[in-house]
Amino acid sequence: MNNKKHHARTLLGLALVGGLITTTPVHAGGFSTPTYGAPGWGRAFGGGSLFKNDPSAAYNNPAAMAFIDSTIAQQTVDYARVKIKYSGQAYDYAGNPVTNTPVLDDQGSMGDPVPNNNNGGQGGFTAWLPTGFLVIPMGDRFAFGLSQVVPQGMRTTWNENSKFRDFAVDTKIETVGLTGSLSFKVNDQFSIGGGAIVQRSQGFVSQNVDLLSAAAVSPGLGGSAFPSGVGESLIRVKVDNVSVGWFGGVVWKPTDRDTLGLNYHAKIKNKMTGKYNFKTDAIGRNAMTNPIGPNGETLVELAYPGLKLFPDGANASTQLDIPATASIDWVHQFNDRWTLGMSATWTEWSSFQDLTLKSDGMTIVAIPYNYKNAWMTSIGGDYKATDELTLRAGVAYDQTPTRNSTRDPRIPDGDRYFLAFGAGYDIKAVPGLSVDAAYSHQFVQKVNLKTKNEDRLGAGQLSGTAESSGDVVSVSATYKF
Repeated sequence: MNNKKHHARTLLGLALVGGLITTTPVHAGGFSTPTYGAPGWGRAFGGGSLFKNDPSAAYNNPAAMAFIDSTIAQQTVDYARVKIKYSGQAYDYAGNPVTNTPVLDDQGSMGDPVPNNNNGGQGGFTAWLPTGFLVIPMGDRFAFGLSQVVPQGMRTTWNENSKFRDFAVDTKIETVGLTGSLSFKVNDQFSIGGGAIVQRSQGFVSQNVDLLSAAAVSPGLGGSAFPSGVGESLIRVKVDNVSVGWFGGVVWKPTDRDTLGLNYHAKIKNKMTGKYNFKTDAIGRNAMTNPIGPNGETLVELAYPGLKLFPDGANASTQLDIPATASIDWVHQFNDRWTLGMSATWTEWSSFQDLTLKSDGMTIVAIPYNYKNAWMTSIGGDYKATDELTLRAGVAYDQTPTRNSTRDPRIPDGDRYFLAFGAGYDIKAVPGLSVDAAYSHQFVQKVNLKTKNEDRLGAGQLSGTAESSGDVVSVSATYKF
């Protein structure tokens, strides 16, 4: 191949990888997202990236790139629809069913309390997710890979005036990564590989803060008979960060029909910074700004000495590290038509213990989550029906890292099963081009939401359940040069 042709093909591959860069998350356990093309989705991720000529190895296991025999690029677009519904009760700090008391004017006049029976509406979302991979063999032993992936992402959106608005309204976490990787074929049976990821993380959260209820249970004013559910003080936090991490893997082919792979993606430190502000009324603004104490303290400062809130905005930061993962994959080719893959992935979710919001070194609130480490296991395979058509199917089981004691409407996650089907077709009219499609349904465990809110957020309580389900349609175009 001459240099001009190689250069043109490389540019085409890069165009495929970077063709769509605006992303939205496809939800898996916790706030992680799968990083595969449509062929991987069709197998429910069984076998990882060890199937023949799978360019998603550029991120998932770079060692497997050493066995890809020519330059290959893949662009994938996923469409996801996630449904989440809450059923149950919510109570204020005194144990009474929640009510809302409207604030009528700028002087802080209040209306009558009204029972809140709003269950939050549909908390799920629809989203589009693009993913791209490019693998370029360099001689007989080396291969180079690029990818654009979304390793983490989740979203929930509840009604702004729901009965659990003090726990969550909007939540969006998204990480978009660009990676480079290199593999080395030690011999025809063994290879190693590694790579680096540069990723931009963005987060947005909002929820109501019941300032008067928070004062009623505070160390400074605890025992005072403040009313609950008065007005609105919706805090909105927007943060982001750019961070760097690494990953690596090994691949071993013990027989002509078997491939084994191990890969590890290291934990990434991720301190996100930005701003917060409040959408509030006269009572909320006065609680944060009006000096009423003997030394000019506001109600917030009297209730929680050292805490200052600024309704018009201030700096914000939070630590949201990306957990480490480790996977083992196995692929067995029975004959020219049947190939089966199995995988097990461990995620170190125990690194996510709390969500702490700070402003210039001052802790505004720390919400405990105490996630536990979790496993995902999967099995899936390919059946080559004709020279052009390949059929796929797979199932997977994904453990939730959440705990019953701390699960809330922000991430109402449960154990889930994936059931997936897919197909691929080689376009003979365009040599090297293939298209793949897959459909995956997620059956998510119905989970309890029985948790008490932090005192600084109003100390309310939930007693209910969340039901979720998900559907993903994935379409890929792959070109082998």
